[in-house]
Amino acid sequence: MKVKVKYLARFRTLAGIDEEIIELPEGATVKDLIEEVKKRHEKFKKEVFGEGFDEDADANIAVNGRYVSWDEKLKDGDVVGIFPPVSGG
Repeated sequence: MKVKVKYLARFRTLAGIDEEIIELPEGATVKDLIEEVKKRHEKFKKEVFGEGFDEDADANIAVNGRYVSWDEKLKDGDVVGIFPPVSGG
C-alpha cells in the first residue's frame, strides 16, 4: 500500500522535502511508517525519534486530519502529517 507523508513546520527542513509517497506492506502501523521515515531521513532519527523507538518523541502524527496512536493501522491512500508539537500562550 502507499501512503502520502506530509512534513510540516521544521520537519519539512529535516526531511528536505514537503511530502513523499511511502510504500508499506498491508497492515502496517504508524510505528512501521516512522521506522521507514527514520531510514530515509537520518535527521529524524537523530533529532526527533532517537536511536530506539520512543512513543514520547517530540512529534505529532495525524492520519487524514485526525491525531492517532502509534499502533494505528494505515490504509492505502492515507495522508499522514508529521509535525512538531505546537504551543502558545
